[in-house]
Amino acid sequence: MLQNILVWFIQFSPKTKRWFWRKWYSAFPRIAPDKKFKFMNFGYFSDNLKLNLNLDDELERYPIQLYHHVVSQTESIGKSILEVGSGRGGGADYIARNHGPSQITGLDISKTAIDFCNSVYKEENLKFIVGDSEKIPLGDKSF
Repeated sequence: MLQNILVWFIQFSPKTKRWFWRKWYSAFPRIAPDKKFKFMNFGYFSDNLKLNLNLDDELERYPIQLYHHVVSQTESIGKSILEVGSGRGGGADYIARNHGPSQITGLDISKTAIDFCNSVYKEENLKFIVGDSEKIPLGDKSF
């Protein structure tokens, strides 16, 4: 029953949906503060994908494989990349460390998530900022 009420509330209007997700993503870093938990996706598997990962990354192999699969479809070396909805920052961190962008910026609506990311990740070519995907606070053609 609670699930049905939640689904109804989220689908009631775009405004209630945005409010709910903003609250949920702001609460999530407090609910799950473990800094080893860096991804919020299910991941990707392919028999043809055999990444050599360091021990810390091995814990999140399938989510990393999703980021690797997506970013490998284009040239990333020397590029400026924007990840909209960066969540806990693991994907942006992986790309910063392994795919050679000049800069990767993680944008998320949740200040709590951005604070989490800024406390965990220290790559020089990586930064996280608070922002709304419908009103990205960055210049046109920046990425």
